Amino acid sequence: MQFQPPAHEQFNQNKVATMSFQWGVLGPGRIESIRRVRTLGLAATTRHFNERAVPGLGGVWFGKQLFLATLGVLVAERADARGGQVTNIAAANAIEAIACWLALHGEHRSGDSRLRGSTKLVGHTDLSFKKVRRPGFYVTQPMRMTTVTALPALGLVEAAGSRFNSFTCSAEGQIFVEAVCEGSRPFNQSVLDYLVKWVCGEVHNVDSNALRRALSPLQPLPPRARELLRARLQQGAASEPAEDRMRRDDALNWIKSRQGGTVPVAWASRPTQIRSAEHWADLHAGALFFLARDAALAVLNELEIEIGSPDRRLALGAAVPQHVRNALDALRVTAQAFLDTGSPTDEARTFCRECASASEDEVLRHLVSRDGRILRRLGNDLCAGPAFQGGERHTEPDESNPEAAPSVEGPAWPAGISRRIHNLWWLGLDLEGQLDDWLVPATEETAHV
Repeated sequence: MQFQPPAHEQFNQNKVATMSFQWGVLGPGRIESIRRVRTLGLAATTRHFNERAVPGLGGVWFGKQLFLATLGVLVAERADARGGQVTNIAAANAIEAIACWLALHGEHRSGDSRLRGSTKLVGHTDLSFKKVRRPGFYVTQPMRMTTVTALPALGLVEAAGSRFNSFTCSAEGQIFVEAVCEGSRPFNQSVLDYLVKWVCGEVHNVDSNALRRALSPLQPLPPRARELLRARLQQGAASEPAEDRMRRDDALNWIKSRQGGTVPVAWASRPTQIRSAEHWADLHAGALFFLARDAALAVLNELEIEIGSPDRRLALGAAVPQHVRNALDALRVTAQAFLDTGSPTDEARTFCRECASASEDEVLRHLVSRDGRILRRLGNDLCAGPAFQGGERHTEPDESNPEAAPSVEGPAWPAGISRRIHNLWWLGLDLEGQLDDWLVPATEETAHV
């Protein structure tokens, strides 16, 4: 494999791919950056295996995520009834922003994974809803986004569609909200009533210890709220398939049995808590698929390093560098392991067959064609895409779960197992009132800002 320069007349596609305008028309004031995201066309398959592992959990890993999102829906409904005309998304995003602001300004612990916007929220003094709801005040990917599938699945909202703005709070959701807020009376009013007035522009002050106790992601759920949330995980919505409820309940019981466990899980021995052999098979196949996907990303990473700079190419058909070949060999092993499970998931099987090909060039051709964002193929040349960086190894973000749980050592889970098992383990700790014990060492002091 050898480097070949691009054609003389070719524009630097790494630059022009980030903008689009016609001659005679002013271009944009700034060129948007291209996110380094490699889904490889596997997003639906990733969701499938996650959903088969723990149905209806979404990206949730601690209870306050569900509370804040449900509260946002309920506040939007009440505000709308008063003529506030606010969407669920606007209300929930703003309430989440205030919740994180309150934590950051009262009980912040450096690097706590339950907080978002530690940079964005610094220096704000105008905390009126009109100000907080504006784009740019808070993060672009709030925790609310991880709850969109969980809220209706757990029966906390009723959904007229799949979009967050279509949700209405259920009776169970309102009971859960009230249980979390019980005992907190900001400015001698209920949390719900005060936030409705805030959203409607009738009040502006949210710097309240009572609101902090109720809203802060760092404050644990009260015991009654934990009991209600456990019931929601077990019972789900009335319309949810019985198999989904059973899988989620079994997974919850399994992770509870693993708390404090250090003996690795063997796929050959299904735990008693997982009643369905098909569920265990899906967990196993999903883990092997995720390992194959990650191995494919590692190949693309090595290939990006080999290309090195946006103006260089690699030609298919030439010798493959050893570090790329090593990554290809590891990919073939993991891809074949998935195929050996006999899993009928079509897209996963197609992907793993491509990766298990005997031809190195064919594997690279398929992978770069699936990428198209960081690397892309022009004829028989592999070259830089619009998000190319090159020169160093990158850890690709887990786009299936932008709010991934913290990477703290827990039970010895099998390699590659669905992130939802990790997330459910953290949520299980929260339901037991033990989350802080794991996230905050006993010797760490709270840093007030």
